[in-house]
Amino acid sequence: SSGINAEYGVYVEGSDNPYLNPISATFEEFIRAILMGAMDNEHWKQVGRYCAPCSEYYDYILKVENYQCEFPQFLKTLGSTESLLNRINLEKRINVNKGRSATDRTDFYEYYALLPDNLLDAIYQWYKADCDLFDYNCEKTICEIREWRRAHLS
Repeated sequence: SSGINAEYGVYVEGSDNPYLNPISATFEEFIRAILMGAMDNEHWKQVGRYCAPCSEYYDYILKVENYQCEFPQFLKTLGSTESLLNRINLEKRINVNKGRSATDRTDFYEYYALLPDNLLDAIYQWYKADCDLFDYNCEKTICEIREWRRAHLS
């Protein structure tokens, strides 16, 4: 038996060919491992499985992409003073690649566009509840990936 599920993986046991058995997983293999449950941790599993916004009451749920806008408002509701808000440099706290705009999604599209359509559909189904819960339009994102693929890889 191999280390990767036969349904999702491509590991060829006993082969010395580095292209058949790369040292690390390809992006597609990584995604397939997530979807088969091999990467069952808080980074990759559905949020609804370990955070219960439907059964617990939360005062705030902040989105990372809205951090600059939401975080100061969050601090104000906690009673933070204007001087504290002025001392917080949000630009330094945002993890964005230097030299690129925060809205540049080229890397995202380059990776996901290489995945076959059935795997994109499986990702969508895997995270659909999270998308609905946090008001993300994941169906639109999957369409954008396919459009980017047609424009750049065809």
